[in-house]
Amino acid sequence: MTSNIIKWAPFRDFDRIFEEDWLMPAARHLRAPAVDLYETDADVVAEVSIPGIDPKKVNVEIENNVLHIRMDEQEVFEDRDKDYYRKEVRRGQFARSLALPTEVDADKVSAACAHGILKITMPKSEKVKPRKVNIDINE
Repeated sequence: MTSNIIKWAPFRDFDRIFEEDWLMPAARHLRAPAVDLYETDADVVAEVSIPGIDPKKVNVEIENNVLHIRMDEQEVFEDRDKDYYRKEVRRGQFARSLALPTEVDADKVSAACAHGILKITMPKSEKVKPRKVNIDINE
C-alpha cells in the first residue's frame, strides 16, 4: 500500500478563501480565473485559464506594475429550466489583479490565446535586465 504525502502549507491558498461563493454571495457572479505567473530571462509571463471565453472580450491592463485582467461583459449565469445536480461551471464577469515581480515595459506587452489559455508576455524593463560587465585586469 502506498500513500501520497502532501507538504502542509497552511497559507498556500489563503487568498482563494475570499473568492469563494459562500463568503460573498452578493458577488457570486464575480470570479478570479486561475493564473500561472512566472519569469524568464527576458519576460514576465502570465498564463490565464479562460476556457469557453472569447479572448476578445478580456481586458488586459498594466498600471503601476500591476497586471489587471478582467471581463466586464455580462453573460447568462444559469438556465432556470435545467434541474442541476451540481452547478460548478462559472460564467460571467471576472477580475484578477496581480503585482508583477519585476518592472515590465507595458508598451511591448503581447497576448495570445490557445486551448483556453490566455498567454500574456510582458518584456522586462531594460533597466532591470541583467547586464554583463567586462572587467579590465591590470597586472
